[in-house]
Amino acid sequence: MPLPVPNLDDRRFDDLVKEAQARLATHLPELTHIAPGDPVHSFIDLFAWLTETILYRTNLIPERQRRVFLNLLQIPVHPARPARGVVCVDAGPNSVQLNDILRDGAQLTAGKQTLTTLGELQPTNLSLQVAIKEKLDATALAEMGLTLQDLQEQFGLRKDEIPSPFQPRSFNLGEEVLTLKNSLDNSFYLACIAPRQLDDQVDKLRKNLAGITLNVGIAPADELEGVAINELNPRTLIWELVSTGEEGEPIYLPLDILSDSSKGGRQSGVVRLRLPRNGQLFTAFTNDDPMFTGYRDLPPDLIDQVEATRVVFWIRLRCPEHPSLQLGYLGLNAVDVVAQGLRQDLMVGMGTGQPDQVIVLPDQQIDASTLQLQVEENGSWADWQAVDYLAGQSPSARVFRLNADSGYVYFGDGISSGYRPPEGHRIRIVSYRFGGGVEGNLAAGSIKEIQDGNPRFKVRHDWPLSGGLNAETVEQAERRIPQFLTHRNRAVTRQDFKFITEANPVNPVARAEVLEGFLPAATIQAARDDVPGVVSVFVLPPAQPELGHTPKPSQGLLKDVFTYLLQRIVLGTELYVLSPEFVPIAISVLLQVREPETEQQTLRDVQQALVEYLWPLVPGGGRTEGWPMGSAVRINELSTEISRVEGVLAINAVSLFKRTSKGWRVLNATEEISLSRYQLPELMGVRVESGKGKPALPSGIGYLEGQTPTSSGVVAVPVIPDVC
Repeated sequence: MPLPVPNLDDRRFDDLVKEAQARLATHLPELTHIAPGDPVHSFIDLFAWLTETILYRTNLIPERQRRVFLNLLQIPVHPARPARGVVCVDAGPNSVQLNDILRDGAQLTAGKQTLTTLGELQPTNLSLQVAIKEKLDATALAEMGLTLQDLQEQFGLRKDEIPSPFQPRSFNLGEEVLTLKNSLDNSFYLACIAPRQLDDQVDKLRKNLAGITLNVGIAPADELEGVAINELNPRTLIWELVSTGEEGEPIYLPLDILSDSSKGGRQSGVVRLRLPRNGQLFTAFTNDDPMFTGYRDLPPDLIDQVEATRVVFWIRLRCPEHPSLQLGYLGLNAVDVVAQGLRQDLMVGMGTGQPDQVIVLPDQQIDASTLQLQVEENGSWADWQAVDYLAGQSPSARVFRLNADSGYVYFGDGISSGYRPPEGHRIRIVSYRFGGGVEGNLAAGSIKEIQDGNPRFKVRHDWPLSGGLNAETVEQAERRIPQFLTHRNRAVTRQDFKFITEANPVNPVARAEVLEGFLPAATIQAARDDVPGVVSVFVLPPAQPELGHTPKPSQGLLKDVFTYLLQRIVLGTELYVLSPEFVPIAISVLLQVREPETEQQTLRDVQQALVEYLWPLVPGGGRTEGWPMGSAVRINELSTEISRVEGVLAINAVSLFKRTSKGWRVLNATEEISLSRYQLPELMGVRVESGKGKPALPSGIGYLEGQTPTSSGVVAVPVIPDVC
């Protein structure tokens, strides 16, 4: 329990007045009959106020010592942090010429809050629709009265081609999460659409758009908070223009990425793409027959067919590191904004030639990284550098120290703490940004105006600003000390590795397992155990139990966790961050239900129970902590879990399948699937039916040993539902 920090003197103004009156009454009894309005009482109030001021300053001594203690521990008090985000600025809908530029550092307003743009923008009048090819499973296809054989005949596919059915899905930007979880080809399709006012000038607009820089705003589905934003590793996003080949087939041309402040969609930011200089590469891919819209590699259909005729060009977005990429927002004509004001070319004082000169800036909460200060020397301006400490600087060093909270600038003494501004020489600020705090976390739609902006520009604020935090107090900084001293942000023990990995703010980890001494190799057969100094951390991302969606770490997650842990391990540790090896299995069950009226519900409950039981995260395994790494899968344990499902009367047969290089092999009743300590089961398919006999292999996952696959190609085919 922390010890209380007492005040050195807790007397207040009223206490001091009463004490002074009591003393006067003791030493001067004749004052007891003086009326309350007598000037003597004014003197008492004055001296009480002065005394209270002295006591207030005395009580600041403990806080100063606490700040010194935090500095000794190298636990600085966090300054205020400004909110950041993206704002879209569109050109006028009637404009075909797109020559206007929104300059870097433009000022926007939202009530009393001032914001500053970062980077320039060439606004266009294009709007955006985002779509995916959402795959249809066998159940959804059957509900439409279709089979794969029907689709194969409908599209005239060869026998060695398997139709992969999908339906186009468009997203409401800013209102729902953009996800590739159920995407057929792990790709977003961005339709860039001309305004209806230019319906007859689309070709001319394409010509004027050729070669420009297109700003695309992007935001993640889960924005990170705190200082974690500075520890993110960029993620690779692939942006491609969908164009037409020589024979009319779609081709995908990589776009040049000039800059990406979003770090690959890990934080709110802007991706600047250079469009090709040849406007003939832009195409709309309109198809008279909706049956073939999205067929094979074509972009999917749009819900609004009128807007589909005004598509200027298509862009495909995908992420090999995260095939099931989720984003919160995408928008055209975006620019980065920060909830700070901007000062430029500001005279702040004159040099006095005296040591330890102090200049007071007109603002507080200065963003120290943006401050540029110059001092006049020999008729020109010389840049001075900010340093953390002036002590020890050479007499000729052009340096200063900034107190960002108060806006005070301190110069040296010209002897041992840096050069001092000469007398009569001007001191100016080239630029700095100021401000920060939670008031900058503006909801969508709050920013509506550009100060001194082009009247043809229209501000569109679709995504909220976030990340603004008030400056940390000393008390808040002290609360971080116990956790800091527990492991000093260093991974030493097994629990340290597990705790720091699962609590990392860079990329979410739902489960971390540590194997000491496990040294991986190019092949699993060459891996070694009990190697001194080696620590292997196996990680899994968060996910909800669902068949066919086993949580597997992506390359980006492994790289992020490795980089985060590498800064926190002790000298001599050889670190590896790995994915568990997943062993594909399948289960088929024949059973008897209690109530025929609820048969289908019971069969679905059995399937879900098996999925959850073998799930590697909570609530998987017998202890509901996730299936233990290296724990064998046994038929009798699966039967026990099935029998616990309400509605099951009897279990007639349970078959366990294991995938081999020659297909799926069915295990006999006494066999089990043994796992090494770095392995986990991956449930690929579950088949639950009523009846007796021999359970069959779940459909859609492959073939049994000894059988030959009948197909070799997969073709994306759109399924158009009948609408009356």
